[in-house]
Amino acid sequence: MRFKGKAVGQAKSTVVMALAGIVAACGGGGSGGSSTPENIALAGTIDIEAGTRVDSDSADVLWLNDTPLDSPQRLPPEFLLAGYVSQAGGNYPALSGLPATEYFADPFDEFSMSLQSGQTVYLQAFGTRAGSSQLELALLDGSTVLASDTTATTGQIRVAVPDTSADGTYQIKVSAIGDTPMLYVMSTSASGTTSGLSFSWPDYPFREGEAIVALADTGPGASAAALDGLSVADSRRELAPGLWHLRMNRSFAREHASENATLQWIEQLRSSPGVVSVTPNYEMKALSPVSEPLYNDPTLGQQWHYSLINAPTAWQVVGDGGIGQRVAVMDTGLFASGSGWHSEIVGNLPSPLPGGLDFVDDDSIPQDPGDELGSSVYHGTHVAGTVAAAVNGSGGAGVAYESTLLPVRVLGEGGTGSSVDLLEALQWVAGPSGGERRADIVNLSLGGLPEISSMQSAINTATGKGVIFVAAAGNSATSEKSYPAAFDNVFSVSAVDGAGRLASYSNFGSWIDLAAPGGDASRDGNADGRGDLVSSTSASFIDGSLKESYIGLQGTSMAAPHVSGVIALMKSVNPALDYGAIDGFLRSGQLTECGESGCVKTDSLGWGLIDAGKAVMAASDGSIPALLVASPAIVSLSSEGTLQQTVTVSMLSSSSGTATIDSISEQADWLSVSGIPDASATVSSFELTMTLDPDALDSGISERETVTVSYTTDEARTLDIPVVGQTVSDQQARNAGRHFVLLVNPEPVGGFYEAVAQTSATASNGRYSFAFVPDDGEEPRQLNEVSPGNYILVAGTDLDNDGLICHAGEACAEYPVAGLRQEITITRGEPLTGINMTTSYTRPTISASSPDQLPRPDFTGYRLMSADQESRKAIATP
Repeated sequence: MRFKGKAVGQAKSTVVMALAGIVAACGGGGSGGSSTPENIALAGTIDIEAGTRVDSDSADVLWLNDTPLDSPQRLPPEFLLAGYVSQAGGNYPALSGLPATEYFADPFDEFSMSLQSGQTVYLQAFGTRAGSSQLELALLDGSTVLASDTTATTGQIRVAVPDTSADGTYQIKVSAIGDTPMLYVMSTSASGTTSGLSFSWPDYPFREGEAIVALADTGPGASAAALDGLSVADSRRELAPGLWHLRMNRSFAREHASENATLQWIEQLRSSPGVVSVTPNYEMKALSPVSEPLYNDPTLGQQWHYSLINAPTAWQVVGDGGIGQRVAVMDTGLFASGSGWHSEIVGNLPSPLPGGLDFVDDDSIPQDPGDELGSSVYHGTHVAGTVAAAVNGSGGAGVAYESTLLPVRVLGEGGTGSSVDLLEALQWVAGPSGGERRADIVNLSLGGLPEISSMQSAINTATGKGVIFVAAAGNSATSEKSYPAAFDNVFSVSAVDGAGRLASYSNFGSWIDLAAPGGDASRDGNADGRGDLVSSTSASFIDGSLKESYIGLQGTSMAAPHVSGVIALMKSVNPALDYGAIDGFLRSGQLTECGESGCVKTDSLGWGLIDAGKAVMAASDGSIPALLVASPAIVSLSSEGTLQQTVTVSMLSSSSGTATIDSISEQADWLSVSGIPDASATVSSFELTMTLDPDALDSGISERETVTVSYTTDEARTLDIPVVGQTVSDQQARNAGRHFVLLVNPEPVGGFYEAVAQTSATASNGRYSFAFVPDDGEEPRQLNEVSPGNYILVAGTDLDNDGLICHAGEACAEYPVAGLRQEITITRGEPLTGINMTTSYTRPTISASSPDQLPRPDFTGYRLMSADQESRKAIATP
């Protein structure tokens, strides 16, 4: 059975599409006295995101014309494109009432485009209903391959025009490796702004039947009264003033579908009076790759990572190994045997341990029990050893080998935990209101969370009391932000191998602050004859029993504690250092190993690889750099977006004094800057207003200008503010592929959202138009006939021809906004017109700017109707 069958009854189809054009021309929901055709039930338009293009020989196209392109497809200099490749043809398996459908051979896609020197092309790969296989991305200049990369199966890869190559026309080739059909999204921009996009629906795991509720009134009496009104909650626990952990009422859970009960409950809580926000209790995990090679190394030859960060120099300068500094490692806890805690760590534990260190079991014994299946790597013990393993004549040592270790258990079996446990731990480490902090540094080798405003608030509170946070960037080899690392006031750490190169698994992006050794088992960067693993304290089965040991692991989890240890060394020589001061050292190049071009921030390593020797020298000098910083740090202006933006320039720290402005650089003719202080003015802060002149830019190509503020504090310094400007002119050329517009039942059946009416549309002048007609009760019934009722309105592509739309790698639009779909009511005799949506390959993220977004667990897409199903006929097949 084929979906999207070719049209029969062509006369009726033609009339319907003509009417759609009439309605689109009227617009405005039928206001202003314009008449609406009586046989329209619902009509509207779908806008297409700027720069969007589509592979010209996707499976959807090959279903209509089975000949792949024989020449490169031309693309603009900046684009966002979705495509399909497959070494062979075949059939998708039938799935839960979804019949088998056909896919087609298209071994590679070729593209031609103009690229600038250094410009990067990104590719994100997605599996299909048939499975996953590898893709190769190659950049060519004629027949010469300049760069190539290969995906594992899914994930992000990239190639870049070498800095030594000139601007010009280049070719990109995407090749399938294996017989499984694959989807991909490819993007590039001269300014690099496409690297952090998300193309998958948010699917963060969460604890069923639990929620975190923030109330408008934080007073104890008012909070209790507001909670009393939430009858759908069985139990509650206050995490902070006005912030509560609730558990779902069991009767509510019984009345709703099990997989959606928690999300439906959260939606209900959000509508309750006095409630500011409600989020699921998200789960988090330890950040080490799944396939962690383990081995014991009695000689500890794997502690190459300390030399890589120049730790021996730091130890000579400091001399006391970070004594007096309290480092909280929020992780799985510590390994303990019958004789007590790990012997390499016990010497640096406070005695007795503070109460309440285990937020998983709610007790004071933060012991890692290991995994039930016996495969535990004792993640928290490994991380703790890198920070604070003692020098005791045996084994290895930590970076801050005399610091005080606080093992805070927030992760349970399998290295998983919940955002509630982490929130409580963050509240604990900040100390009581009006009291002292309980730790100086917090290491967070965990992640997998979305952006949660209450967690950012907890971090801000602790930072205000002098706590410094360090977090692992994540191991997904993507530029998409990972939390808690991407929160403000947190140092985000990517991982490098033994040669100081970004590890193959490490996340990257503009949100990375610095890098440290995390190892890479697939490489031998330090040329010692084995894969680069980070060796530290753990436990292993030796001679049939579980004993403490050293093992080698890889991951950004291993990178972060190197930075935490270095900060402990810095604070041991200068206890007054706080986040702002250390951030100032970092930005001024005093903490990291810089390349020949100086300390320039990159997406891979942030401000560079941590250099412990430089760091403690900067701290011991005692002078905190007096720096100006900009917020936002990067300005993006567009003719379709923001034409003007205000940038606040201020001293990095309120204790940094003032700066004397020497000059502010001349700008390009497309950019004007106002609010410039007079030369020689003394300032602590000021505002610059950046304004784009779209007429002064070449259409369709981003330009990048740097506004340089030259100033003097303790010495002559400069602040660079990158500004990206673009005039969007590709409206008519935008195309996301043939779209299927569906009215679907609000409740899924068998895991799928089922369509009750369907039409299709192709892009015209960068926009789609669609229309549904009332069900006239006559046979044969057209697919775009709809009966009165409540539906969800969606649209999307089926590039892989699997009979589903809106899964990752395909375009999707939802009414009114993607991710926040609402029911739409069709009433007989009351046509709805002027409906508008926007389609895109990107997906909304859960963030501070979109806190109402919720996860979509196990979302597989919307199912298309079949042309043969119930004798219905497809319409308007191009």
